[in-house]
Amino acid sequence: MTRLTLRHSCALGALAIAALSAAPAFAQDEGVDAAAQEDNRIVVTGSYIRGTPEDAALPVDVLSTEELQNKGITSPLELIKELPSVGSVLGDTNQFSTAAQGFQGNGSINLRGLGQTRTLVLLNGKRMIQAPGDGFTDTNFIPLFALQRVEILKDGAAATYGSDAIAGVANFITRTNFDGVEVAGDWTFIDGSDGNYSISGLIGKNFGDVNVMIGAGWQHRSELATTARDYTSQTYDVNASGYSALATPGLFAVTYLGAGGLNTVFAPDQGCNELGGFYTAPVCRFTYIPFDNITEDEDRYQVYAQVEADLSDTVRWHAGALWAKTDLESLNYSPAFPPTQGPNGSGFVSAFTTSPANPAVAAFLAQQGLPPSGGVNGPVVRVTNVYYRPFGFIGNPLDPERGSGTGLAKNNAWRVSTGLEFDLSENLVLNVDGTYWRSARTAYAPGIVGSRLQAALNGLGGANCTGTTPGANGCQFFNPFVLAGPSNPTLGITNPYYVPGFENDPELVSWLQIPNGTFQREEQWVGDIVLSGGTGWELGGGEVAFALGAQFRKNNFMSRPLRDESNLDINPCFIEGDLSCVGTATEGVGPFIFLGGTRPVSLDQSVYALFGEVQLPILDNLELTAAVRFEDYGSPIGSTINPKAAVRFEATDWLTLRGSIGTTFRGPLASNVDSNFVTALQGLTAAGGNYKSVDIYGNPNLDPETALTYNLGFIVETGGFTFSADYWTYDFKDQIVITPADAIASSVATGALTANGTQLIDCNAALIGLITLSGNACTATSTGLDIARVRTQFVNGPDVKVRGIDFATNYDIEAGFGVISIGANATWNLAYKTDDFFVNDVLVSSAYDAVGFGNYFRDPGTLPEWRANGYVNLRTGGLNARYSINYIDGVTDERCFDASGARIDPCFTIAGVPAGSNYGVESGSYTQHDLVLNYTLPVQFAEVQLTAAVLNIFDEEPAQAYLPLGYNPFIGNGIGRNFRLGLRTRF
Repeated sequence: MTRLTLRHSCALGALAIAALSAAPAFAQDEGVDAAAQEDNRIVVTGSYIRGTPEDAALPVDVLSTEELQNKGITSPLELIKELPSVGSVLGDTNQFSTAAQGFQGNGSINLRGLGQTRTLVLLNGKRMIQAPGDGFTDTNFIPLFALQRVEILKDGAAATYGSDAIAGVANFITRTNFDGVEVAGDWTFIDGSDGNYSISGLIGKNFGDVNVMIGAGWQHRSELATTARDYTSQTYDVNASGYSALATPGLFAVTYLGAGGLNTVFAPDQGCNELGGFYTAPVCRFTYIPFDNITEDEDRYQVYAQVEADLSDTVRWHAGALWAKTDLESLNYSPAFPPTQGPNGSGFVSAFTTSPANPAVAAFLAQQGLPPSGGVNGPVVRVTNVYYRPFGFIGNPLDPERGSGTGLAKNNAWRVSTGLEFDLSENLVLNVDGTYWRSARTAYAPGIVGSRLQAALNGLGGANCTGTTPGANGCQFFNPFVLAGPSNPTLGITNPYYVPGFENDPELVSWLQIPNGTFQREEQWVGDIVLSGGTGWELGGGEVAFALGAQFRKNNFMSRPLRDESNLDINPCFIEGDLSCVGTATEGVGPFIFLGGTRPVSLDQSVYALFGEVQLPILDNLELTAAVRFEDYGSPIGSTINPKAAVRFEATDWLTLRGSIGTTFRGPLASNVDSNFVTALQGLTAAGGNYKSVDIYGNPNLDPETALTYNLGFIVETGGFTFSADYWTYDFKDQIVITPADAIASSVATGALTANGTQLIDCNAALIGLITLSGNACTATSTGLDIARVRTQFVNGPDVKVRGIDFATNYDIEAGFGVISIGANATWNLAYKTDDFFVNDVLVSSAYDAVGFGNYFRDPGTLPEWRANGYVNLRTGGLNARYSINYIDGVTDERCFDASGARIDPCFTIAGVPAGSNYGVESGSYTQHDLVLNYTLPVQFAEVQLTAAVLNIFDEEPAQAYLPLGYNPFIGNGIGRNFRLGLRTRF
């Protein structure tokens, strides 16, 4: 087992004991500086208490920089996704997951699958930058080029760290006493994209007792279109989840006024099958997937600097500064989102009408073979857009290349941390530290304003429109028909129904479809003071050690809409500029046809903490540790006290036993207890998978969530062989969750199955008040497809019990010509049991065990029973060769069982397809094989290392799932086989 010493505090740990329940560190960290070893101090993730290397046991799994290089890791996301103990994380583009919406460009870590807000991330032992308002660290900001190692504590750690550490801690530790220059770069070749690449530089210099280090890095990830991979292109009858009944070509109703009165003719627009759709009378099933990407064009930048100085024999100073940003300036979306409401209210059916005076109407009637206005049927008095979206297969004129809607996400942040370390005596050390970070996010998606669209359909569209005469004085008509475009640009299909001269003006489109998004910013101040050292009391195994400390944290968060159109204080109603809905049930719907609006908010939260820890070396081979922390969140949340205790027993020279027990907690975020709401989008089962608006309200009555955690484990270490196994469990109370929108919607859609593939709505259902339906009213013919919005909120939800076992092993073989290492790591998830979920005293979700299921519409998201990786590593001369295998167990789609637990066959009902579908019910497991070669050239002027890698050697496809992309992004690699070349030089 590697033992580490650190010159400066890696501070804020979760108990040296917690270490006792963590897996041993098998990775060799040869880069720990000699000065730190001579200093004989150790503070690693998991404890405030210092000791000598002989006394200390690693509380965490450790991955050194060298180990990361041998694995071929070039980004935090690659590292995190490889850890068997991690559940589904952000980082890969997945705009169709409700949990991932609005987080393009963000990365996260999710230990135990307990949620990204329940893992605390540190940089050099201090809190790292978080995504504004969302309570999780953006791991894309981490300066990988400056790291010495990564320490992962897989145990509840709130007793020492406070809130956020309920699942564990990830501590990213930068290099110390770095002296030299290091330059690195790599290129990843990916079929179907322009490739990914990165470059970084790091320089460090010792000036007597002062070390200065500064570096910068840039990583670029290229766009990879969904059309570049066959598994995203499932036909409607196989996987209808990526299809919509709202399209261009749409379904129109033409009403004539003849001698016998009004006569309405339904007229499906032409070209559905020819342009890539699937026609099921009377609607065209439109797939928006080809317009989207698997990965977006993304640039990440980091600049990091740090200073370490010995001010005297007893005083040391350290400081670090980080600036980072992530830019995604061309996010691909559907050409236009479908309407869930129009200027007349909620609902998508007949939400808009097209003026008979629209010049495109005559051409449309001619293609339909219908009489012109004023012909044998009389004049056309109305054209109704029955099933329709403004842009579909012919694409969006603002993107001539792909026809996609375009959004943007920019994340930027900076962080400074500094502290002084005082030796008060030979065995007492005082640390005083301060950290400040600020993060900001600007993000938007393209949204169409309903009242503007209706005006343009009537010839009164455009920014320069004056007067009331359609098509005159700068006013323009919008053409809603398929004849408006020459092709399906993303599929390269010529439109046989295109009529030149009827194209929509891009300037008109820019007026209709505008950026709908927010600017968000959060800042945090953290102050720490920790006194640690020996007590002078001796026990059988040595001196009793302790740590006492205090912490203050203050967060300020603000959010504001980017434009007045999406500001619900200015535009709260269906019609832009209208205020007549204020005070009614429809206040807050906003003027967009699909996307929601937001209100400006400004929130703050202060937390005060006191903590203590004691280490009792009872015998040479028996050590007890205990810790306790008090945290006060103020009103309305309150305070909490959490203790923890652990034991480590070296039973023999080769066997160590360990265990811990304690309570841990997480306080709600300021945004969780604020009464405002945000709007997400979710494909609802009750709506046949169609996406609807989900309003998520805060709850001022939230309590902190708590958990009882305990761990039991052992380590066997003999010769070159090491093996460990650890049983862990979390018993949650009052977990902070959002009421399940899908379950709420399904609880009201319980009637007979209708022709559109959804069930009738029960207008007397207990939760009908949480549902907004078409026309803002429930009728005898309302179906699940008529659901427009679902109201949800943060609550203290059902109890949850989580347990599993971690395994880790490594065997080093001296082979004469080199060293062969064989090893594996695995997590066996035994249970993730959630009790019955009640909303307003109504059971909406019966108790379930999430292990082995996709959990696509419930917590905790995808949770395979097994995750594991294994490797064979050869080090000989200047060559290091590593062959690794990553395995993720398959999962079952939880939607394919009824309330009694019986299997539904076929699982998915598809309108117009009598046989339904069982696509992705059993996702299948995923196994990826990688080969990474690192060779250090035999040159004298510098250390020059070449890297060549083949990742996903056998081009394994990700697991199938009945989701819009056709696969589960958390079980597999969506980009396929790729090749990487790299160069690293140190002078």
